[in-house]
Amino acid sequence: MSKLIKIVLIVLVSLIVSLAAAEGLSRVFLDPIDFLKPTRIPDPVLRYAIEPGTGAHDAWGFRNKSVPAKADIIAVGDSHTYGISATADDSWPSALGKMRGETVYNLSLGGYGPAEYFYLIADKAVRLGPKYVIVGFYLGNDLRDSYNAVYTVGLWERMRKPGFSASASDGDDAPGESGAGLGEWLAGHSVFYRLVSSSFIGDNLRQRRRLKRGEEIVMFEDSASGVKTGFTPERRLRGLDLEDPEVREGLRLSLEFFNRMNMLLEGTDMKFLVVIIPTKESVYAEYIEGNKSLPASEKIDRLIANEREVNAEVKRYFNEHGIAYVDVLDALSERAVSEQLYPANFGGHTNGNGYRIIAETVNAWLEKGE
Repeated sequence: MSKLIKIVLIVLVSLIVSLAAAEGLSRVFLDPIDFLKPTRIPDPVLRYAIEPGTGAHDAWGFRNKSVPAKADIIAVGDSHTYGISATADDSWPSALGKMRGETVYNLSLGGYGPAEYFYLIADKAVRLGPKYVIVGFYLGNDLRDSYNAVYTVGLWERMRKPGFSASASDGDDAPGESGAGLGEWLAGHSVFYRLVSSSFIGDNLRQRRRLKRGEEIVMFEDSASGVKTGFTPERRLRGLDLEDPEVREGLRLSLEFFNRMNMLLEGTDMKFLVVIIPTKESVYAEYIEGNKSLPASEKIDRLIANEREVNAEVKRYFNEHGIAYVDVLDALSERAVSEQLYPANFGGHTNGNGYRIIAETVNAWLEKGE
């Protein structure tokens, strides 16, 4: 019995030492901010936020090493500006900073929309005295996010239209609630644990789980072009269907918020720019629009048609109100054949290649104005 206890202790000690060594090596070669799960907390205006310092996020709760005293550029947005599906270093704000040799502070979080963008610019961005404030406007769900924010947060009550009632839910890219238990603790504190769990589970398993829950995912493969990826037209259409009064109201509110952002920065040394970010479906419209062989082809066509209408209305409003913008749809579509810009599964966020193209497009616009 004594010998058995010794063996067990030796095994336990060896295991602990091995895990500690693995964690140490993981932190040497990997950036904790790309793996550790931050803690989500409620916020009376933003609806939710990241607890400062958790998940290797900065003192303001955003995906940066630290909060600078001053920044050349502030990027504000949702998960498509935060940089989901890529490392923090490969997000488009970070890529833009490297291209320009300037400090770019990323003030973004998944599930945020124009209401949160406006509030963050007024509350935080202006403190850093940037030359540019650049907002990523993701057409896929920002309209719905505007509606959700205005009809659930008291601060925006005066913007509500009579006849509408709150039926809001978190955006589909919002970070999940922080739970309890050993697994949750490890997710927030161990890079090695997150590396192993993420790698072993993988996007394919997560996709199978979504399919099992009944979510509609359309897979597409074109041997001639080499395009292979998946789409979620039903999910995206929920955020862009202009026949839905809530989406139409969200469009009105989004445009009003962008006008407020622009007016806030007028007369200052800070320039305002909106980056219009398309859905994955619109980027690959050449291959999937009108393709009757695809499941849910009618939804795909409706989605792309609605997005075109929203895109045109947004640009018309921006032109009328003197709001500077750059649309990255053409740049992404042109490169979608020669480069893998999205995961080969249901994921709707670009990878590092796609974020680089967004940064290049934004940088080209900035250089023209300098």
